[in-house]
Amino acid sequence: GKALNFLMDSCDVIITTGGLGPTHDDMTLKAIAIALDRDVEENVDALEIVKRQYRTLYEKGIVKSPDITDARRKMAYIPKNAIPLDNQVGGAPGVRIHENNTTIFCLPGVPSELKFIFEDSVVPWISERVKRRFYERVVEFGMHDESMFAPAIDIVMKQNPDVYIKSMPKTYGTSKTLRVWISAGGEDLEELEKQVQRAIKSLEETTGIPSRIVEEL
Repeated sequence: GKALNFLMDSCDVIITTGGLGPTHDDMTLKAIAIALDRDVEENVDALEIVKRQYRTLYEKGIVKSPDITDARRKMAYIPKNAIPLDNQVGGAPGVRIHENNTTIFCLPGVPSELKFIFEDSVVPWISERVKRRFYERVVEFGMHDESMFAPAIDIVMKQNPDVYIKSMPKTYGTSKTLRVWISAGGEDLEELEKQVQRAIKSLEETTGIPSRIVEEL
């Protein structure tokens, strides 16, 4: 409770992961309810998500029965006035809770379920309310000495004050490739992309070394 209240004093959005499942030690929602002085109650919409998911899992042969046992029903119990978030990957719904000026998102700990709910429910909610955008590109330069690259970063960041640049060797001391993150934040995504591309070009011109875009990290 103390940790949550501490975060709520300074955060508009809090995201928790894990502890939404059917076992006795899945206690996240109960703990948050206690901290917010709310009851935990069965939510009709959350129960429908659980029922649908276990029917689907049964039809796919993943579980032996679609029946809603007490353990499965437990996942439909959420803090009073909270909003369940759809989970089309696993059984436990995510949960969104509004308390004063803070919104709390509770997501499952299973990575595939977390990813689905984050992209399906959290990102759209935040995008509607936050106008600021972020753009980042990762490139690699064919050199291994980060200390020799550092002056170029200083020069380019002074030329492009709205761009942030961070470098990191792939393997310190032995790699011949230096990976570089170039990012910018603002409201116009197209302009941010142009700023980052200009910074990449400036790095190439300053170092005399061409870069390669890293598509997957």
